[in-house]
Amino acid sequence: MTQLQNHLDELFDTNNDNTGVRCDVAFIYPPWAVTDGRVLLQNSLPPLGILSIASYLESLKFCVVVYDVQGEVIDESEIRTRLRRDRPRFVGISVLTSMAIPAQKIAKICKQEVPDCLVVVGGAHAEAMPERMLRNSAIDVVVRGDGEEPMRQIVEGIPFSQINGLSYRKGKAIQHNKPGEVNMDLDKFPFPAYHLVDFGNYFPGTGTYRSLPATNMLSTRGCPGACVFCNSAFTTLRTRDPVKVAEQIQHLREKYGIRQIQFYDDTFTVMKKFVMDFCEKMIEMDLGVHWSAYIRGDCFSHQLATKMKKAGCHQVILGVETGNAKIAERMGKPITRERYIEAIQIAHRNGLEVRGSFIIGHMGETWKTMEDTLNFAMELDCDLFQLSINTPYPGTALYNEAVQQGTLIHKNWYNYGQGKVLIDQPQLSKEAIYKFERLAFRRFYLRPKPIFRLAKRLASFRHIRDYLLAAYVLLFGRSRADWKEWDCWMGLNEDDFLDLELENQDEVCRLTYELRQDEFVY
Repeated sequence: MTQLQNHLDELFDTNNDNTGVRCDVAFIYPPWAVTDGRVLLQNSLPPLGILSIASYLESLKFCVVVYDVQGEVIDESEIRTRLRRDRPRFVGISVLTSMAIPAQKIAKICKQEVPDCLVVVGGAHAEAMPERMLRNSAIDVVVRGDGEEPMRQIVEGIPFSQINGLSYRKGKAIQHNKPGEVNMDLDKFPFPAYHLVDFGNYFPGTGTYRSLPATNMLSTRGCPGACVFCNSAFTTLRTRDPVKVAEQIQHLREKYGIRQIQFYDDTFTVMKKFVMDFCEKMIEMDLGVHWSAYIRGDCFSHQLATKMKKAGCHQVILGVETGNAKIAERMGKPITRERYIEAIQIAHRNGLEVRGSFIIGHMGETWKTMEDTLNFAMELDCDLFQLSINTPYPGTALYNEAVQQGTLIHKNWYNYGQGKVLIDQPQLSKEAIYKFERLAFRRFYLRPKPIFRLAKRLASFRHIRDYLLAAYVLLFGRSRADWKEWDCWMGLNEDDFLDLELENQDEVCRLTYELRQDEFVY
């Protein structure tokens, strides 16, 4: 019996009908439901956002459970069974764009099974599109920004009108409260509630790990970058105490046996002092844990790389995005080619692998600029080549530009998984983008040096399996994942769940960082 099941048995007597027993909050993480076959290569790791809110509520003595639909591969009937068992007073649903449509359905299920529960949604997609979410009568309130404090106040029964950062219905109109205060002290929150999930359900992405089992972590929130394709652009950067971050890794190692950490910070190396102090602590503790992190070409040095390597880092992820200077400027990331070349040379001199991340199909892109990107990726000598198709997520400048220009092809959120063409451009057809994507993977990986490097990395049967699967999907064009478990979440029409007509329901294009400012007016 798993540790998670033991925890649930402590909360509920599974041998009776739970008469009189209710949990306070059930957090639900919907399925990505991305249909592209590349989903087989993506990681599936614990939902840090809701685990952080869950741990905060538990520290205040509230009873909390988590249903990770994605990680546990839960179907509709299982959600209904758990809701009937737990009968939560509040339900919190995390909504990213690729899971937005299943999230709408899950909200309806919650009201059907527990009619008196209050359904709260949050996350990047809900924050950017509160009007759309609130047209679903099963959704009571949208939380914008950090979720810990607003969720605490909601569960404690404070009136919506007195809670900053909420959007909710007031009669037939939508009320947007002023933004919530940005919490600069991240260390006030306890470690994420890892005991509410089962680590056996999770796995890292192909090429991203050295040891297993693996999990993810955040040492910061926010990003000072200006990338037009990212919700985090210009958001307030906040950093945790580096010692506490190292102690969290120790906790994961000793209690759950974790041997690999994937840092999900948008740019891990922006705060140099934090990185140096964290690495010093990791070297001192000598935990035997490997880790990887995202870096920027203009925020990396030999001093950082040396210390990171000694502290257990084995791989850095560098968001190069493009090899064309004009496209880089349009992306909001005008870092020079020379800085990227220098960053990779520094990483390699210090024994760090480099996973280069690139995007094709951006505004103004042509076949020639995409070739510039591929040629630059090969020139940079990245160990691993990660390529995505430009995706205009709500809340980004890219999405706003596509909507305002009338070039957004559709709003079928199922396809917002970085593998589909979603912007119509007269100078570059979607067929050309798909063709170039297949060509790029073949040209990059079907060379002696990348093949030799991949062979050197093979340390287990799991590595061999991952690379064979990657070759099948990326090199030979597998286009769909045949996962029968997801049938109940696929093929849904979002409009079927939007059963309310409200006075101010029209979609408004907003930038995530702007709607968190005190002076922002909805």
